[in-house]
Amino acid sequence: MVKRIISVLLSLAVIISFMLFVKSVLTINASLQELEQNNLATQQQKRIILIAQELDTPYWKLLEQGARNQSEQYQYLLQYVGPIRYNAQEQQRMLQKAIASQPQGIIVQGLSIHEDLIAEAQRKNIPVVTVDIDAPNSSRIAYVGTDNNAAGEQLAQLVMQRIGSEAKVGIIIGSEEAENQLSRLQAFQAALTTSPLVQIVDKRTSNISRLQAAKMTVEMLEQQPDINVIVGLSGLDAVGIIDGLDALQRDNVLVFGFDNLSNTEVLIQQGRIEGSIVQQPYIIGKQAIETLYSYYNGHPYQEQIFVPTTELSSDIAEDKP
Repeated sequence: MVKRIISVLLSLAVIISFMLFVKSVLTINASLQELEQNNLATQQQKRIILIAQELDTPYWKLLEQGARNQSEQYQYLLQYVGPIRYNAQEQQRMLQKAIASQPQGIIVQGLSIHEDLIAEAQRKNIPVVTVDIDAPNSSRIAYVGTDNNAAGEQLAQLVMQRIGSEAKVGIIIGSEEAENQLSRLQAFQAALTTSPLVQIVDKRTSNISRLQAAKMTVEMLEQQPDINVIVGLSGLDAVGIIDGLDALQRDNVLVFGFDNLSNTEVLIQQGRIEGSIVQQPYIIGKQAIETLYSYYNGHPYQEQIFVPTTELSSDIAEDKP
């Protein structure tokens, strides 16, 4: 009898051990399957590289924020890179590295020196969206950004509306290597020539630096003291122009700018800057990701998306709550 009970107990123990073994195997298999699914999901997650013109400028940080927020909505991985200071050759090297890393998409300025690399990306089935500067003759799938010709004309109209008499104009441009700013400059100059009241008498470069914009303002006015209007064509220029005027203790020069960076809006509210034409980098970044999403999913998309600029002037700033 005792032997039978022991035999039964041993049998039960074997059965229970077997059941625990089966459960353990099933649990391990389930865990392995989950890991495989997670790895597959990671492999399938689309990785997009955004290459800035200059990493820490407010414009590019806003563009990154828009792209990142939209990427998170689609569960894309966004990598943000760029030179610390504006350097087209360094930006080109970063584009080469980006292509070599085989991402699922690249967002970059459409510089003319990038066209061969954009073609290489296309050959490797990596879609490229250009922002800020277009490269319409390249293999990019789309451009998202400002219409810089229209923005230059819009800035000229703002200047002509605000001047009450003859104006001698000085211009400060961020970089004469930046194709977007050159387009802006050419359109601005062409529009101003339609007014007999306006004469452009000087043009200088700030190298996208507030300090340099201030220095150029001082030099410009020391050599051309009858200038009564100064226009900045990149984001930090207008604030730098004000710094230069303060150094000279000049308060009889009208200042116009581009974008709403640093404390531009505060200076407009104070009446120290007449007005500025403002881009929308957050929307540009967001729309660039939206374009890639449409491309990935076979949806129609526009090959050229102009995000409109807005006018910021003392009248508009005062109307804000």
